[in-house]
Amino acid sequence: MPLAALAAPSRWGPTWSEVTGALAAKARMNLTLAVVKSVDGRSESARIVKLEPGRRTIVLQSATRKGTPGTDRTVELDVEPCRRYYVNAQFEAAMGDAWKPVVARVEPIPGCKVPGAPK
Repeated sequence: MPLAALAAPSRWGPTWSEVTGALAAKARMNLTLAVVKSVDGRSESARIVKLEPGRRTIVLQSATRKGTPGTDRTVELDVEPCRRYYVNAQFEAAMGDAWKPVVARVEPIPGCKVPGAPK
């Protein structure tokens, strides 16, 4: 493993947040994965994006559906420390391209420590 990869978590210190477009729940009808394209104007390519807690502007792209290319949507999200947000594409119907970004699940990040929280 490259040294840069080993050192990356230390740049965040004990606290960070994460956002991903990975599918959070398969049971919801017409819910699909999304791709995180950018956060606060910064292009992203990682499947799980680490970021500073706070208010963030996130651009998502929906998955290609039945030959129709994905489209972009922007969402404002207040991200809390030590939480991973699964932001997915909720389509209005099985056919068509109308969708909106939804926070499908929020979970704690193992190993992340909120300042002032009991140990």
